[in-house]
Amino acid sequence: MAGLKTVATQTLFKSFRQRIVLMSLLLTSLPSLALDKINDLSDFRKRQIYTESLDNLRRGAITKFNKNKKKLKDYVLEPYLEYHRLNGKLNDAGPKEVETFLGTHSDLAVSPILKTRWLKKQGAKRRWKNFLYMFKEQDFLRSSNAELKCYYLRSLYGTGRKKEALRKTTALWLSPKSQPKSCDPLFEVWRSSQHFNQDIAWQRLEKAIKANQRTLSKYLLRFFSGAYKTRANAYYLVHTQPRRILQTRNFTADTEKNRTVIEHGLVRLSTRDPEKTLKAWKKYRATHNFSELQKTVMTERLAVAIAKTGTFPEEAKRSEITSAFAVMGLSNAAIAVANWQELYFWANKLPEEEKSTHKWRFWRAVSKENIMNSDPRNNPHDHEDDFLKLAQERNYYGFLAADRLAIPSSLNADTDLADSGKIIARNIHAKRALELFAVGEELNARREWFRAFDEIEDQHEKRVLAHAIKNIGKISLAIFSANLADATDDLTLRFPNQYAPQFDRASHKGGISPSLLKAITRQESAYDPKAKSSAGARGLMQLMPRTARLVARRMNVKLAGDESLYEPLMNIQLGSFHIAWLLERYKGNRPLAIAAYNAGESRVDRWLKERDGLPIENWIETIPFKETRNYVKNVLAFTLVYERLAGNSGSSILNPSEKIIGG
Repeated sequence: MAGLKTVATQTLFKSFRQRIVLMSLLLTSLPSLALDKINDLSDFRKRQIYTESLDNLRRGAITKFNKNKKKLKDYVLEPYLEYHRLNGKLNDAGPKEVETFLGTHSDLAVSPILKTRWLKKQGAKRRWKNFLYMFKEQDFLRSSNAELKCYYLRSLYGTGRKKEALRKTTALWLSPKSQPKSCDPLFEVWRSSQHFNQDIAWQRLEKAIKANQRTLSKYLLRFFSGAYKTRANAYYLVHTQPRRILQTRNFTADTEKNRTVIEHGLVRLSTRDPEKTLKAWKKYRATHNFSELQKTVMTERLAVAIAKTGTFPEEAKRSEITSAFAVMGLSNAAIAVANWQELYFWANKLPEEEKSTHKWRFWRAVSKENIMNSDPRNNPHDHEDDFLKLAQERNYYGFLAADRLAIPSSLNADTDLADSGKIIARNIHAKRALELFAVGEELNARREWFRAFDEIEDQHEKRVLAHAIKNIGKISLAIFSANLADATDDLTLRFPNQYAPQFDRASHKGGISPSLLKAITRQESAYDPKAKSSAGARGLMQLMPRTARLVARRMNVKLAGDESLYEPLMNIQLGSFHIAWLLERYKGNRPLAIAAYNAGESRVDRWLKERDGLPIENWIETIPFKETRNYVKNVLAFTLVYERLAGNSGSSILNPSEKIIGG
């Protein structure tokens, strides 16, 4: 019995020991099993855990945050969890912690931004040693961030390197624009040092005035006294009220500063009253010793200003006009007054690079066409080859050239495309961007997206990525990406057809082409319903709240509030009604209505009075605001593209009724 008991005990012990070993093996393998499960998580579940982690971080549940972070060890957005953790505690983060993060995650698009934020916080709290630990001399030399540069110099000053700091402050103060408030303590100390004087103040005043920084210019007047103050005040007043330069008794002294003020005032006045400017210039030139450069500048400025009234330089004086500025100005003046002989002469004197642009290829051909037609001895078709070559290109001037020849405009669409999967797989920034869009971090997603484009050299690969971003509904970013990829012929990317039913309904209601509405939207917001301009315009068709309220009253529609302008349907309804109302006001003339949509009716009315009877193409070129001028050209061209994409092959960029202004 005893023997049997011993054997039984041994067998039992052996069995127990085997079970212990088995359990131990199982327990040892659990982490790897769990990891396998984590690696098998779907993209949807990873995104859930990521957003839960951020929620934990916001609530201060750091234990849960760290637990979830471990689950996402191999997830492409795992570094962003660490970024958000550190970004949320920048006030308390030490330089070593920030340095470690930047070293580990130098490839994150947000890493330089985090560094800048941390540096600004150190500067604001006057932690000069911390600042200098992370911002060195080479950073100061490379940086374009004025606030960081000021903090750097304040750090030098605050750590005993006062002479060096004050010496380097001069160049920083001599900016043509106002500097950040963080610079004020540094500038205050610097202005009480030997580095500051009225000559330095005059240098900055001159820069500010030439940059048309009126507020800064007026502020700088406080730093002058005596004769300096008299000249500085005169400089500012002549800039803001150019007619003061006609009071020659105030500028009799033949000094360098007086000559500077006189030249500046006459240049500004020449665009408003060229005849009085010319008389004043003759007086000043006889009494003041202007440099040869100043004489040349004034001669050419006046020639351009007077040409805009229709009087061009005499043949004997043409050889005196040599600068690219003057030749360009005279060419534009010839367009403004439809003087084809002068246009032909001056446009052919433009620099070769300028002559090859679409604009000047078109206008040189127009001038040749009119000259040929004016004399029956000439070949009336001599210009057609120029138009034909230009008509092969898809742009505003190419479409105008096609109109001249009465041939269909060219679209040159390119549809060949490759799969984006491989490109995204090998570009970590593109992968991160797509994931960040998926979890709703729009701003960081865009930052990573642009980093992806920075690292790709092949334009075709960029275009493929642009389609990938379009496929997840980021239409405005796809358009921008197409431009970065130079994918000008990819019309699928560049001219989306989002909100087509809404545009069709608005088009039917307003009696206008849906292509025009789409073109305005394409130009205004690139189809971003959340777009907001620096001036406050909102939504797809970029309506200013004040304009929207006026349009809503005209429509007898209740506008819930400014935020409702971000709703696509409401924005399209208001924007389409507004352009329809403008078309009615300008008797169906689209270029005028488009210009008014951008710049307002009062400005367009004034421009019309100044250029009555001018061909519409010429009138568009004379629009004083560059933004509005380009806006009209783009919207007209985009409208034609949308018409052609809709199958309207007979469309042209301008209608017959739009050919002449007034008359």
